[in-house]
Amino acid sequence: MSIPATRFPVTRVVLAAIALYAVAIAAALAQPPAPLTMEGKESLYQRVIAVPGAALHASPGDDPDIAQPVTPFSVFYVYERESRDGVPWMRVGLDSRGDIRGWLPAEQAVDWRQTLTVSFKDPAEQPRVMLFEDRDALQSLVDANDTAAWRELREQAAAGDLRDSPVAAIQPDGFIDIRRNFYLVPILGHEDVLVGDWQARLLEVASVPLHYGRDQDPYRAGVVFVIDTTLSMQPYIDRTRDVVRRIYDEIDDAGLSDRVSYGLIAFRDSLDAVPQLEYLSRKYADLTESGEEFLRQVGRVRATSASSDGFDEDPWAGVMQAIDDIDWSGHFARYVVLITDAGPRLPDDPHSSTGLNSSEMRDRLLQRGISPWVVHLRTASGARNENHEFAEREYREFAAIPDIGTFYHPVDAGDVDDFGDALESMLGQLTAQVRSAASGFQPLQPGASEREERLAALDEFGESVARLGYALRMDYLGRRGDGEAVPLLFDAWMLDRDPEAPETQAIDVRVLLTRDQLSDMHDLLRRILERAEEGAFAPDRFLDELRSLAAIVSRDPEAAQVIPGEGTTLAELGYMREYIEDLPYRSEVMDLDLGTWRQWTAQEQFEFINQLDSKVAYYRALHDNLDLWVSLDGGPVDGDSVYPLLLEALP
Repeated sequence: MSIPATRFPVTRVVLAAIALYAVAIAAALAQPPAPLTMEGKESLYQRVIAVPGAALHASPGDDPDIAQPVTPFSVFYVYERESRDGVPWMRVGLDSRGDIRGWLPAEQAVDWRQTLTVSFKDPAEQPRVMLFEDRDALQSLVDANDTAAWRELREQAAAGDLRDSPVAAIQPDGFIDIRRNFYLVPILGHEDVLVGDWQARLLEVASVPLHYGRDQDPYRAGVVFVIDTTLSMQPYIDRTRDVVRRIYDEIDDAGLSDRVSYGLIAFRDSLDAVPQLEYLSRKYADLTESGEEFLRQVGRVRATSASSDGFDEDPWAGVMQAIDDIDWSGHFARYVVLITDAGPRLPDDPHSSTGLNSSEMRDRLLQRGISPWVVHLRTASGARNENHEFAEREYREFAAIPDIGTFYHPVDAGDVDDFGDALESMLGQLTAQVRSAASGFQPLQPGASEREERLAALDEFGESVARLGYALRMDYLGRRGDGEAVPLLFDAWMLDRDPEAPETQAIDVRVLLTRDQLSDMHDLLRRILERAEEGAFAPDRFLDELRSLAAIVSRDPEAAQVIPGEGTTLAELGYMREYIEDLPYRSEVMDLDLGTWRQWTAQEQFEFINQLDSKVAYYRALHDNLDLWVSLDGGPVDGDSVYPLLLEALP
């Protein structure tokens, strides 16, 4: 039977429709999932902050032993919520483009609706800010307006004494520039109050507690020097003693002498090869001894006058004795600082006492929770023996801590002054971390001290030290002496004006904008600017132009989200409404009453346009400066990278 010719076009149409449908289905399947939007919002996504101790699961309710730990205060987008056996869970991702990482129990994250964060000012110019565990206690102090009581509480907290105090923590005494060393103190809520005659706000923030003497032992650091005492090392031994004496003075002044301890191991080389060396390694001071006793023992250390067999020596003998013979108990943060001018003897060397290579030696330390550091003195004799390249390669391997960084620092030409500066900076960083821990404040990445600022060569080293210190303190927070968990997150309260100096803001409030959001703001303001420039010449048309633009932008999927409305201000028309509503500030641009615009003189309109033009230029410059953006997932800068923008810099 023949098929009528008229059926072919129909068949082609059906096949074409099926093909188009298949393409549409494939496109829908290829489209990455989008995060959930906030309640009452159309363009702002739900975001949460992981608390210390949080872990990602492959599915809700799976085996917690195979869950992946999460870096404390990581920020996630929420893609799905569900309950399993009465327990609420969230499916979370690192960005808004479908990079989903797993499921978090809802109790292990905090909803972060407004993405507001605190940045602290320089304590050299502004009194340090206190965090209160109880809102009502802070409110009572504000109502009483008792500056003397406020001052007494601050002095007590600065001394590290939080017993019987409503203060839970205090800002560190060193300045941390959030633009250079990003940290996160998320704001969860805010209330208006009066401080004297000044308008102020109570800010509810997420913080982590360090309640010493209640649930766990104090956070203590132990540093053991493993020092080369072969020929020519005496100047470095003496300088180490001088540096530690200065650091001890700083510790005593801060009231932290019981929080940092030092030990000392000296090493030389094989006695089988050169018996005149007297010892392979020797313990001079344990962590259990006092600071004065440590300094006295360092004074007894003398470099040998005998020469080793070859240029390489046996530092691993000293490191092994530091592992086995030092009493590390009671010290949560543990460090071995190796100081030498020669390379190590490796397993194929007949004079090696341990038979371990550099990575195996490092692993022995890490198994005991000890972090390896190296100060490599690149002396002229090492250069003559062509030892520097070999030694650096091995010590970099030895001092590399996975996911943290490499704690290797070379001192070119073995300059004694440079060595002293570097060692003082390193130990100063550790002391600063202990001070920060004692104050209860936990920034994401602690900032550098003034001494570190002057030592550009230590910048990368200092960043690694900051990451290591933060990781150690977060781990510490998750433990008790009995192995049980401690409370890992609590809501603290602070005041954004200080009763002793209420005329200035005590802290800065910033909104954590993504790079995509800033790009949207820039594009929208640029288009408003164009309308404003036209409106300066035809003010009667300005409102109609803006209403028209709102309608156009709301239908443009590539432009900023605008939901057209009716009103007499830009915000009421829909511009940036979701970005700025509920924020604790008044927008200079978005709250402009358009009736007022008509009444302005041409000069006033031009001044407004210039202000708008300045913001557009600032947003463009900020967007294009990749060094300023922080990728919370540790990856390259992208649209979900963030910048802590001052509220006053919003439109």
